[in-house]
Amino acid sequence: MASPVSYVKAADQQHMLFLFFPLKKSAQSEAVEKVNHLHHLIMANGDGEPGDLRAATGVHFFLFYHLSDGQNPGLPVPSFQTFPGKDLLVVQSIYDADFAPYISSFVNVPAIAKGLNGILFLMDESGIPGVDPNGPTSANFILANGGVEKNPAAFFCLLMRYNFADPTIPAATKSSGKDKYILGGTFPGLTIGKILQNYPDADTIWPFPPVDIEFAKSVKPTC
Repeated sequence: MASPVSYVKAADQQHMLFLFFPLKKSAQSEAVEKVNHLHHLIMANGDGEPGDLRAATGVHFFLFYHLSDGQNPGLPVPSFQTFPGKDLLVVQSIYDADFAPYISSFVNVPAIAKGLNGILFLMDESGIPGVDPNGPTSANFILANGGVEKNPAAFFCLLMRYNFADPTIPAATKSSGKDKYILGGTFPGLTIGKILQNYPDADTIWPFPPVDIEFAKSVKPTC
């Protein structure tokens, strides 16, 4: 007999990643190209490597957003901001498990590691207070020493340097009032792997690689 979820082990928890990468100025076209390539490798490439990584990566949702130097997202209040003289790449995702296993699920696949190196190549960490652009966790150092696949610990630290999110705050946890933010969750402990394994006909309904989907047009309010 089923019972309410009262304990969720770390491997089954959902967390948020929220990165703000400083990029070289005028890197929009290259950033879009490299992000689309990564997206294809992770979500749409069913021919050989890397194959279906949905359960391994545990990504529920993700977002990529590029902002050119000096531009704003079009809101009437300050929000995403570029560092002067640099572009910005925002990356957000909701993922299963702890931070290191999540990132490792990408780094350990050579094709995806190569794609991540492409993103690091576009980064510009120069002139940022408190950041050594050639330090042991910098994009420059990682690339000069074999890339993310050979420097996973340094890559973790690089990501955390630009990660607004706290990987120790699971979705649906009760707020202590001192946490950095509140991250809601409707189904705590329901991982991508569990969905694929237990939802009836999941491999038929959501095959890999995915089929083309027609989305009905959503409606926004008239203001």
